[in-house]
Amino acid sequence: MARPELLWYILSIKPKQEQSVIKNLNIMGVESYLPLYKKKKKVKKEKTDVIVPLFPGYLFCRFDFDDHYQKIRYTRGVKKVLGNKQSLWIIDKDKVEDIKKREEDGLVIMKKVEENFKPGMNIIVDEGDFDGWEGIFHEDLPDEKRAVILLTNVNFTTKLTLPKEYLKSL
Repeated sequence: MARPELLWYILSIKPKQEQSVIKNLNIMGVESYLPLYKKKKKVKKEKTDVIVPLFPGYLFCRFDFDDHYQKIRYTRGVKKVLGNKQSLWIIDKDKVEDIKKREEDGLVIMKKVEENFKPGMNIIVDEGDFDGWEGIFHEDLPDEKRAVILLTNVNFTTKLTLPKEYLKSL
């Protein structure tokens, strides 16, 4: 009799324990998947690339419930297998494959989402000389790459033209 296809379960992991859990699961012969991506992080006003989990504190693993549930549940670094013994949460294998298909060199490629700023929207400048300054979005410029904002954290009202990529909504 053929064994049923293994399901992908979701594990909640203790902080900063992802790699340790993956190593322990590999020793048990359990397939695991921790999607990673490159993120910009500010360190002392400088943006630098860091590699972080796509879903911090979680990873996926595929195992036979009867053979591995108890071992995985008590693996060092695992908080819990999401759900309960009667009904564990699973993620469809197609979803896992979709994430894997977006990888290049082991990292998930994130699609850049263009923010649609509307006049009157509160924004913060996230890069450049005015990093951290708050304002109100005033208008897009014809080149669609720059915008005019009204600064709100100064004692006078002034318009400032900045690249839209520097702006983030509040």
